[in-house]
Amino acid sequence: MADVTLRGTGGQTVPRARLLIQDVVRFWQQNRATLFLLAPLLIYMAVVFAIPVSYQLAFAFYSRILFKGVLWMPVPDFTLVNFARAVSEAEYVNSLTWTLGVAIFTSLVSLSLALPVAYFLARYNTFGRSFIELSFLLPIFGEIFTLYALAYALTPQGPLNWLLMTLGLIKAPLQLVRNPAAVILWMSLPTLSVLLIRGAIAGVDVMYEEAAQTMGANWFQTFWQVTVPMAKKGIMGTLLLSISGAVGVYTLPLILVGPNNNWLSTKIQREVNPFFNYPMASALGVILTGICAILMYLYLRTQESGDKS
Repeated sequence: MADVTLRGTGGQTVPRARLLIQDVVRFWQQNRATLFLLAPLLIYMAVVFAIPVSYQLAFAFYSRILFKGVLWMPVPDFTLVNFARAVSEAEYVNSLTWTLGVAIFTSLVSLSLALPVAYFLARYNTFGRSFIELSFLLPIFGEIFTLYALAYALTPQGPLNWLLMTLGLIKAPLQLVRNPAAVILWMSLPTLSVLLIRGAIAGVDVMYEEAAQTMGANWFQTFWQVTVPMAKKGIMGTLLLSISGAVGVYTLPLILVGPNNNWLSTKIQREVNPFFNYPMASALGVILTGICAILMYLYLRTQESGDKS
């Protein structure tokens, strides 16, 4: 390691290692309180997130061998075969396309349905508003219960088919279970997006809407030309978060469609069990994680751009 000459040292050379140690000591003295506060979180994130993701990334480049003709075992290697299969074989390409397409479609539908409801909750102090807002959180925090209730409601002998047949709208029960359409309909329902957009709309000063209406704009023009543009940061952030959550959905298609559905998260599980193809599952997981990371990066950029504006 080369030495450097510093001013004020009489032309003496100082080892770079010594300078590095001095910088580390100075940084520690200035930020030790912050580091102590962050230490539990950093350790937790390393154990729960960083280390598992590192293993997943490493396994994605492994290959596998048949051990004693019975069990497939991953072996250390650096191969891009798993990623090449993920973007070339029809099975994986169709699954990735389906997952992204459903995520984008359902998020757009959910956003469209959430906008008027969020505006109503933000602008009107209606009776039972707290109960209405709580109802949008129930499918999230009580997901497993609501999904099994929905699965029963959609069965041929369930209440939905009974109601439709009682009203004479159908003559035979609809086959709604084991059907991807049920998942798409459920994912399109606005839940958390309503509350996120409500917060964004609540941050828009009513004065601008009143000014637009004073100048002759009707309620529809005011909403689309004044309220929505001024709340676009929250709306765009909600859309990106919805797509990110929908890309990684697992429980919903597993319960409503079954283990042989076409979602990428389920396909990752099938690569592990029963095929024991951990390298391929890791490669698909890296792709899925990368997509979610890009969406989260775009979300953070939209919030930062909104703050600067």
